[in-house]
Formats: sequence, C-alpha cells, structure tokens
Amino acid sequence: MKSYKFKMDKVLEYRENVEKVKVEDFAKITHKLRTEEEHLKDLQETLEEKKKVKQEDLYGMKMGFLYREKLKAEVDRQVSKVKEISVKAEAAQHVLIEARKDRKIMEMLKEKDREKYRLDLLNTEQKELDDLSVMRFIK
Repeated sequence: MKSYKFKMDKVLEYRENVEKVKVEDFAKITHKLRTEEEHLKDLQETLEEKKKVKQEDLYGMKMGFLYREKLKAEVDRQVSKVKEISVKAEAAQHVLIEARKDRKIMEMLKEKDREKYRLDLLNTEQKELDDLSVMRFIK
C-alpha cells in the first residue's frame, strides 16, 4: 500500500507550501506591526516627558513648543502607519486561515482516498480468496 501514490498527494503538497508562505507572510507583518507599535509607544512617552519640562526663557519655550509640535505630527503619522499595518495583518490572517482550511480539506480528501484504496484492496483480495475457494471446491 505504501507504493501506491494517492491522487491528492501533489495537491496536498501544493496546499501545504501555500500555507507555509502565508504563515511566513503573516509572521513578517505581525513582526513589523509590533515594531511600529513599540516605536509609537516610544514617541508617545517622549512627547509626554517633553510636556512636563518647563522652560524659563522665551527661546527655550519656543524651541520646546516647536519640538512638541514636531513630535505630535510624528505621533500622528505613526498612528496612521500602525493602523495601516494592522489592517494588512488582519487581511494576512484571513488569508492564512483560508489556506489552512484548504489544506485540511485536502488532507481529509486524501484520507478518504486512502481508505477507498484500502477497501478496494481488501475487496480484491476477498474476491481472489473466494475464487480460490470455489476452484478448490470444484476440484
């Protein structure tokens, strides 16, 4: 039975490869998402720290204000970037789930094919045994 090549082997192998690619894609996107979220958190912490700093002179106040405004703009850009990557991660997750479903379907079909082959083999053996019994009985 091991020498028999099941019809679904190539398709299953293909689906497994597709799933591996989708897992890698999802891992890359989630890693990038975590990195960008950490960067956003760092920016927000820096902004909060700079809000607490009080300057004594007019020049320091002006520079502090400009720096905080620059940080706010950077935080806003980073929030948008995190949202965009989050949407991509969600889409990649859905694609991965579909790839897993496809692979599992092929595994079930392959198992059914294997069981059918086993039953056909048993039926063939039984027929041969029956024929031998009939031949012996006739002699």
